[in-house]
Amino acid sequence: MKVTFICHSSFCVELERHVLVFDYYGDGKLPKAPADSRIYFLNSHAHPDHFKKEILGLRDRCPKAEYVLSRDIRLRPDERKNWIHQVKARAEYEIGELKIRTLRSTDQGVAWAVEAEGKRIYHAGDLNWWHWEGEERAWNNNMAANYKREVDRLAGQSFDAAFVPLDPRLSGACDWGMKYFLEQVDAAHVFPMHFWEEYDICRKVKEEKEMQGLLEHYHTIEYRGQEWTLC
Repeated sequence: MKVTFICHSSFCVELERHVLVFDYYGDGKLPKAPADSRIYFLNSHAHPDHFKKEILGLRDRCPKAEYVLSRDIRLRPDERKNWIHQVKARAEYEIGELKIRTLRSTDQGVAWAVEAEGKRIYHAGDLNWWHWEGEERAWNNNMAANYKREVDRLAGQSFDAAFVPLDPRLSGACDWGMKYFLEQVDAAHVFPMHFWEEYDICRKVKEEKEMQGLLEHYHTIEYRGQEWTLC
């Protein structure tokens, strides 16, 4: 299994027969996939840092590509094709050889739990513990409860790779979502995302006292196009 960081929350996961591209919106360079691979673009929601309709045109050069899009991504009737699959939150799907389970985002759209070729991959989309300074206490408390409720649906499960937000805009709360996720599930490899090109935060989180013991399998991201070959 090969993982490539494209940009922001976008990653490419290459398996023997399948290529999974999460939250690509046209920025950053896509890895060149083997010609016989089945390529799936999975977009968690309609925010422009997670999806733009221009990526539908990639099928011109990737004729086997299929798209799995959250239902909040609106398509005109003429844009709906048999190679575009729209999914809702808290549901399970089999699309080709992929088994997909969705969670409900605490912002918009879905989070992904995907199984392919015996590998299990989690991508959070914008499912995160959004704790904003200046928000009312009731709002932040409700956010915490909603986030924990969704992650608890995965409690005790194992993933070969997990992509989890680490948003510097949350200041001291930036790693709360990652911490809770790693306390509930087992992840063989953990990658930060949604850090707005502030690469320092990917390193600094490893120094946080609260994160000690949780990041043995954590990968620091340093630049676009960074690659990892995993077991």
